[in-house]
Amino acid sequence: MEEKHYLIKKFSEFYSKNRISLPKDFKRREFAFVPIESIPEFVMKRHISFESEDEFKNYVAKEVPAHVYYSSAYYENPSDEKMEKKGWIGADLIFDIDGDHLPIKTKNITATLERAKFEVKKLIKLLTKDFCVKEIEVYFSGSRGYHVHVLDEDFRYLESPERREIIDYLMLNNPRLFSNPMESTAEVRIKRFLSKKGVPERNWKKKKFLESAINALRVYIDAPVTADVKRLIRMPETLHGKTGLRVTRVEDLETFDPFRDAIAFGEEGVRVRVLKKVKMKMGGREFNLAPGETAEVPEFFAIYLLCRGFAKI
Repeated sequence: MEEKHYLIKKFSEFYSKNRISLPKDFKRREFAFVPIESIPEFVMKRHISFESEDEFKNYVAKEVPAHVYYSSAYYENPSDEKMEKKGWIGADLIFDIDGDHLPIKTKNITATLERAKFEVKKLIKLLTKDFCVKEIEVYFSGSRGYHVHVLDEDFRYLESPERREIIDYLMLNNPRLFSNPMESTAEVRIKRFLSKKGVPERNWKKKKFLESAINALRVYIDAPVTADVKRLIRMPETLHGKTGLRVTRVEDLETFDPFRDAIAFGEEGVRVRVLKKVKMKMGGREFNLAPGETAEVPEFFAIYLLCRGFAKI
C-alpha cells in the first residue's frame, strides 16, 4: 500500500532527525509500540525496557512506530512479560481528558479541543488548591485531548482505591448527596459552590440547583486511566499514528494551538486524492476539500489526512 510506505518513510525520518527525551526513571518503565507495518491491525509490542537513550533511538528507527507508550508505573523488572513478576514500585498520577468523554455533541475537532482545555484548567485548579500538587505537566495527546501528569512523589505510591477517591472527588461520583449524616467530599464542594452563588441553604437539595452545581464543578476525565496503577500512556514528543501530530508539552494553555504547535512535518507539497469532506485550519492555512478532489497540500496536512484515512496518495 503506497500510503503505508509513505508514512513509514516520513515517520522514520522524524525519529531519525529528532531527539526524544525519555521519561523520568525510564529504566524502571515498561515501553510499548504499535508498528506502522501492522496497521490497520493494532498490534502492540510491549514488555520492553531500555538502558539508554541510544538504545531507544535505535529501536524506534528499526520498528518505525505509529504509536509509542510507556508505563505510568515504575517496576523492578519492567521487561518481564508476567505482570505479577514485574515488581510494582509506584506510579505517576495521570489524568486523561479526551474528546470522547466530554459532555458536548460536535464533530468539530477545534471546538472539542477548546472544551478539553477548559476541563484541564478546572483540573489544574483543583489539584493545586485542594490537593496541594506542586509539580504538574500538561501534554497535548496528539489527537483529541490532553494528558495531565502529576509528578509529586507523594502521589506515586497511591494504589487504585486511593486514586478512585480522587476520581470521585473530581467527578462528583456520589448519587446519595445530602442523604447521609456523614458529609462526603462531593457535598463539601457542592455546598461551597452554592453558597458562593447565593443559593439559600434550604434550596440546596433541589434538583435544579444540584444539577447546576454538578455540571459546573465536575471534571470530565477518563477515570480508568487515573485508577490504573499499571497504565500505559502515550509518550511525550512522539508521533500519534492517527494524526501525524506530535505529543507536545503545553507551556501556556491559553495560547497553545494543537494545529500549529504540534505539527511535526514540513511544507513540501504532496498530491492527495480526498476521500472525505475536510474543512479545517492547520499550520495557519484554511483547507476546504471535497470528496473525490485531487489537491496538492503541505506535507504536514497530507500526513494528517493519510493517518485519519481521509485521503490517499
